[in-house]
Amino acid sequence: MFRWAYLHGALLFGAATPAFAQTPARTTDPVFVRAQALVSDGNGAAGRALIDSVIATTSPTARMYPEALYWRASLASNAADAESDYKHIVVDYPLAPQAEEALLRLAQLELARGDREGALLHLQRIPRDYPRSKSLARASYWTARVLFEKNDIPNACAANANALTQAGDGEVELRNQIQYQGQRCPSAAAVAAIKPAAEAASPNPVTPTASSTPASVVTAPAEVATPAPASNPTLTSNPPVAEKATVIDSAKLPVPTMPPTKASTVSRSIGYSVQVAAYNRKIEADKLASSLRARGYQARVDGSAAPFRVRIGRYATAKDAEEALKKIKAKHMDGFVVRAPER
Repeated sequence: MFRWAYLHGALLFGAATPAFAQTPARTTDPVFVRAQALVSDGNGAAGRALIDSVIATTSPTARMYPEALYWRASLASNAADAESDYKHIVVDYPLAPQAEEALLRLAQLELARGDREGALLHLQRIPRDYPRSKSLARASYWTARVLFEKNDIPNACAANANALTQAGDGEVELRNQIQYQGQRCPSAAAVAAIKPAAEAASPNPVTPTASSTPASVVTAPAEVATPAPASNPTLTSNPPVAEKATVIDSAKLPVPTMPPTKASTVSRSIGYSVQVAAYNRKIEADKLASSLRARGYQARVDGSAAPFRVRIGRYATAKDAEEALKKIKAKHMDGFVVRAPER
C-alpha cells in the first residue's frame, strides 16, 4: 500500500512537472481538468465520481472513451483499480494515444510491487509496438532502472545510453535523470561518452533486452500509422478508436489446466470472464475464438456490434477469474477480468 501511495503521488505530481510531462501540452476536456483539480484538492471521491459519470454516459466506441479510462486510472485511489483501466486501454484500444503511456504506467506498477520481469515485459512492448513513440526515451530510462535493480549492469548501461540518445533537447529534466542514473555505470568516463557510444551502436536504438521477448505476443497492425503518444494526463480530448484490434498469437497462450466449467454449475447470470482481445470486425474475433477453442479454451465472442470482444471462461466469482487470468499472464499475455453477460 505504501509503495502504491508513493507511486500514485509521483504520477499525479508528475503530470505537472517536466519529469513526466515531456510533450507539449494539448487541449484537455474541461471535465477531466475539473476531476484532476478535485483530486489534487483532497476531494478524491468527487473527482473520481466525475470521471465515472463520463464513462457511464460514453459509448465504448467513442473517441473519448479510452481517454476517460486513462484519467480514471491516473486518479485511482489504489493500484488494482489503476491497473484494471490501464490494461483495458492496452487490450481494447491499442491504437489510442493513451496506449503507450498505459504500458509505461503498468510497468511502473509492476516495479512498485517488486515484479521486475513483469515491468520489463510492458516496457519492451513500447519500442516494439510503437517504434515512433515519443515515450521511447522514458521507456528506455525505466528499462535501465529495472535492469539496475536486477544487477544487470551491462544491459542497464546500454538501455540508459539509448534513453539519452532518444531524449529530445527540450526534455531537460529527463536528460538529467538519465545522466544521474548513468553514474551507476562502471566509470565516469563511460557516463560522459554514453551518448556518442549509443549513437554509434545503432541508428534506431531499441531496448537491449527486447530480443529475449517473443516477437509478436501482442502487436499493433503494421499498416496502421502509430498515433502520437500521450505521456501524461494532458491528452487530446478525441483520441482515435483503434481500426484494428490487438492480435494475440494463440500458439503462445498457455495450455489450460482447469477443466471446463460444467453447464449444470453455471447460471444464466454467471459473473466473470477474462477478456483477451477486441475487434472491430467480427470475422477476426471469430477466428481468434475458434483458434482458442481448438486449444481447449472456453473462448467465445461477446457483442452484437463493434467492438467484438474475445473472452475466455465463465466464472462464478471474481477470484476464480483472477486465478484464470494469472495463468494467462504467466505466458506474457494481456487480459483483464470483466463481468460476463448472460448467455
